This record gives sequence, structure tokens and C-alpha cells, in this order.
Amino acid sequence: MACGHIDDDEIMERYARHELNPEEERSFEDHFFSCDECFEKLQATERFIAGVRGAARRGLLDTGAAETGKTRGWWLFPGFALSSTAAAVLAGVVIWVFLVRLPGLRRNLDEAAARLHSEQGLRADLEKEARRESATQANVPFVMLEATRGSVPSNEVTVPAGARHLILWAELGGESRFRSFRLEVYAPDHHLLETVTDLNRNSYGAVVVNLATEDLASGDYLLRLSGEVPSPPSAVGEYRLKVHRP
Repeated sequence: MACGHIDDDEIMERYARHELNPEEERSFEDHFFSCDECFEKLQATERFIAGVRGAARRGLLDTGAAETGKTRGWWLFPGFALSSTAAAVLAGVVIWVFLVRLPGLRRNLDEAAARLHSEQGLRADLEKEARRESATQANVPFVMLEATRGSVPSNEVTVPAGARHLILWAELGGESRFRSFRLEVYAPDHHLLETVTDLNRNSYGAVVVNLATEDLASGDYLLRLSGEVPSPPSAVGEYRLKVHRP
């Protein structure tokens, strides 16, 4: 799927509104995970739609009354209609500032604070996970995944001899609408190696996966994280992991 086709057919807006058929959705997801421009546009589109929906739920957008007033004012008071148009433009700018720009800045601050809080609590979670595994395994390898949109792995881990599990930590931010997730692990030869379902976010907003290492040889792996509940399911993150075995 090319960027021009995405713009011409409004693929991005339809994807954000969950109006694509399964084939179109898979094709678009394969594209935007490898295209920085479309990836950023999709994030902006989803934030805008979420902001408008939130404003509608809070009663900030009374479109029916505004449309009625505009219609009456146009045939009764032409001069007032022009003023109403200018006021509508100004209102649109104000709404954009309050619903898009300011929430975006606030969201960035919230995400930074959440990341800091997550990193502060990471040690406690790791210690808890290590205690749970200590009876059967020592030195559990751990990877905090970073999303990738290209073919070069941005995550690496060395699995020591005797390690039977690998802990993966994927942060999703505060905007995900999903309560349950699925992780698919693809081997270096691109076949599906393992699927882990019924994953939930922890108190830090992250998904933690305890992955068995017995089938993980040295090589580059593709990890796809998808939201499952509520429907419809959708991809939320793609990660490339380089595994080293001594």
C-alpha cells in the first residue's frame, strides 16, 4: 500500500474509525509500521478523533443548535451571518487549541511523567518477577522493548546458558482502548513461533510477557503486539529483537 493511495482513499481516517475491511487493515498496518510519515499522521489522526469524541461527550460541541442559529441568522440578518461566520472560525481555532494542541502538550508531559514513574517502579517489578522465578532459575534476562518501524533491530538481549525464561516489557502509553492483548513472536525465517494471549497492562500501563526461551536461537525476531478486547482487534506495536545465545 503506497502513501498516495492512503491519502486518496482516506485509508488513515477510515482505519482510525475502524471502517476498513480485514484485508485493507492488514495491508495498512504493514505499511505504517515501516513508514515514519504515515505512523506520525496516524497518531495525530487518532488523537484528533479522540479529542472530538471527548468534547462531544462533555457537551462542548452543540452542532445542532449552532446550525439552527446559523440558518435563521442567514436569511434574517445577513450582517449577523457574516459575524457568525467569523465567530465560528474563531471558535474553531479555540476548540483546536483546547482539544488538540493543549491536550497534546499535556499528553506529552503525562507520558514523560508516566515513563519516569514506570522506570522508578521497574526495579520493584523486576525483583518481584525474579523472586517468583528464583526457585527454578537465576539471572532472568529482561528487555524493555522499543517500537521499531524499520528492519534494523533496536532491541538486543543475551540469553545466558540455563535461562528458561525471558521477560519482555512493552509500554503502551495511556491512550490504548484495549484491556487485553496478544503477542505474536516470529522466528528469523518469518514463521510464527509462538503466540501469547490474554495479556493485561500492569499498574504502570505496560504489558509484561514471560516468554519461554527454549525455542529462541540466536537471530533476529519480530514481535507484534495487538489489542484484542474490546473488538475489533488492532495492532498496537511492532518490535524487532536480536537474541544472542552464548
